[in-house]
Amino acid sequence: MKNFFDGGIMNYKRFGILGAILLIICALMMVTAVSSTSKATDDSNYTLQINSSGKWRLDLTVNNKYTSDEGVGSKTIDLNTTNIDYASVTVNQYEKGPTNVSLIKEGKVLEDGKSDGDGAETIYFYYQD
Repeated sequence: MKNFFDGGIMNYKRFGILGAILLIICALMMVTAVSSTSKATDDSNYTLQINSSGKWRLDLTVNNKYTSDEGVGSKTIDLNTTNIDYASVTVNQYEKGPTNVSLIKEGKVLEDGKSDGDGAETIYFYYQD
């Protein structure tokens, strides 16, 4: 009975070809995964820009829908809407350092709030269209 691993030089070629095919398949899967997760931002959507060097927590209500988020450092959040009746934005800053929070549409700052950066602070603003 002949074993798959027997056969000398011919098996090394088989393994080389099999390895090359596996590498190509892996590369194609990675390219597909990256291209399917990339998303172009829609400039007509509202975004919330948090500029901070420290830790923060966001409590956000847009058109009667509540969401929250936490993070460290700056972050841009796409609100996935082109129409806001109202937005209530509260950012709690837990560390020293200035923090700016801006509601933006089509590159224009509609509302913003800032902290002094003296320590734990709360930034709040209300926007109504």
